[in-house]
Amino acid sequence: MNLQPLALHGHMKPVTQVKFNTEGDLIFSVAKEPKISVWRTKTGERLGTYNGHKSVAACDVNRSSTLLATAGFDFKTMLWNVETGAELATIEHLAPTRACGFSHDDSTLMVVTDKKAGQKGKIQLFNLPGSLGVEEVRTKFNPVAEFQCDEAIQYAEWGPTNQHIYAGLDDGSVIIVDAETMREVRSAISVHKKEICRLHFDPNYYTLATCSKDNTAKLLDSRDLKVIQTYESDVPVNDVSISPNGDQIVLGGGMDAQDVTVAGGQSKFEVKFYHKVHGSSLGQIKCHFGTINSVAFHPSGLGFASGAVDGFIKLHTFDESYSSTPGAKAMWPEEDETAEEE
Repeated sequence: MNLQPLALHGHMKPVTQVKFNTEGDLIFSVAKEPKISVWRTKTGERLGTYNGHKSVAACDVNRSSTLLATAGFDFKTMLWNVETGAELATIEHLAPTRACGFSHDDSTLMVVTDKKAGQKGKIQLFNLPGSLGVEEVRTKFNPVAEFQCDEAIQYAEWGPTNQHIYAGLDDGSVIIVDAETMREVRSAISVHKKEICRLHFDPNYYTLATCSKDNTAKLLDSRDLKVIQTYESDVPVNDVSISPNGDQIVLGGGMDAQDVTVAGGQSKFEVKFYHKVHGSSLGQIKCHFGTINSVAFHPSGLGFASGAVDGFIKLHTFDESYSSTPGAKAMWPEEDETAEEE
């Protein structure tokens, strides 16, 4: 299998997350700097930037690709008009933000704030006006619901419906929070030995992939949070993505700069592929000159993106031979429907 990579250099500081829109024709990138970029996936052309943060941790784009949300280390969440780049709203927080996500109907924004500045780890929900995206919101955003946790919440995503939110904690646990009562309804203690960095669902929400500083990623049943498979790496894993139409998992990570120094300058900055069902390693691709912070399969499953501390975003397109590689096709094709929650 040969890859056809596009190298996008739009950031001077470490890239923290890359995110495709639903159609896959756009990709957004954020970094530990003010500049947020949007690119055309097919050509790698940068279409524009959004400027207003000091440093950005994560982002999300709504289903219609009209709204972009960004979560900043600068205690702010910001909302943008995707097409014009206009800043629509700024939400002030009492601590740095780590993640954000639109609900399935785009009516609610979920924001994760860090356990810092004397605050507990929090998940906050904000209602979005129906007209948002057309004109600037002039009223102050206040959370309509809030969940607090004694542990730091590293990352969170909406579950199969708007009823639940799944979160990964710094003690290695995964919890499910009821989005109406904002109470914890299920937990899996010590899924990982160290902090969970990211978690992501497969497109049908049957399974949930988590990754951690403990050098592993794991596949969980989204209903009961039981571990189905473990993927062993030799470096900390910062992000994970599940193929939308095959049985492959891609991991991105690497040693921190200080750890590279201790190891005598030897570093491993590779994107690693695993068979989702068997857990076996399928290979790795050297594509960056620094720790990889984000990976994401393209919605078509015919490629993936990665972002790293070297400031680059790499867009990889699989060639025709990819379809014959192990795990490129699902062993048991799933029906195209959303899994039901318990």
